[in-house]
Amino acid sequence: MKLIIKYSRHGAVKYISHLDMQRTFGRAVRRAGLPAEYSQGFNPHIIMSFVSPLSVGYETEGDYLELSLAREMDPRRVKEALNAVLPHELRVLDAHEAAGTKKLMAQNESAAYRIKIHFKNEGDCDKIRNAAEKLRTAQEYAAKDRKGRELDIRPLILEIGMDGDEVRLLLKNASDGALNPAVAANALLLEAGVDAEYSVCRTECYTVENGKRIPFQEYSF
Repeated sequence: MKLIIKYSRHGAVKYISHLDMQRTFGRAVRRAGLPAEYSQGFNPHIIMSFVSPLSVGYETEGDYLELSLAREMDPRRVKEALNAVLPHELRVLDAHEAAGTKKLMAQNESAAYRIKIHFKNEGDCDKIRNAAEKLRTAQEYAAKDRKGRELDIRPLILEIGMDGDEVRLLLKNASDGALNPAVAANALLLEAGVDAEYSVCRTECYTVENGKRIPFQEYSF
């Protein structure tokens, strides 16, 4: 039995690495007494994989992992059992059975983010709004990635806009192209001429089925 598990992380837990996230969920599965399926070989491990690694310092309200169980179990009981042993700032939001054999990571197409910019000046929000609109209407847009390399980020930005004083982004997040939200956020700050810190929260991960973008919570492949 394979489950798709949706989870959130906030607070201090956002500072742990992806490897530590794997270890945390692995320990939770064992502590909860779930009948996990293990790999074969000299060093067996729980068969579990994440849809997309999340950068250290980012919060999430919509990340996913897939977990294989050795026998059938009510997904609602799995959710309850994991939440009983996980840190309070790391919550399982949903669990449902995956009907097919496709890997979750291979189906990943995009991810949505909320960027909260901590403005120092009252007029800076309008500057960011104008910068976001300029980026939205541009055919191409050169920016530097986190390693200092220049690239055209426009094809990787599927949607961009403002919701109040927050930037909303839908970014390509697939094997054939992905954009870290920090690159888009830094480009906006540079375009707007604004000096400010910001926080990032991933809000959802999506796949595409029959030409329609749907969240993994509604997908069972």
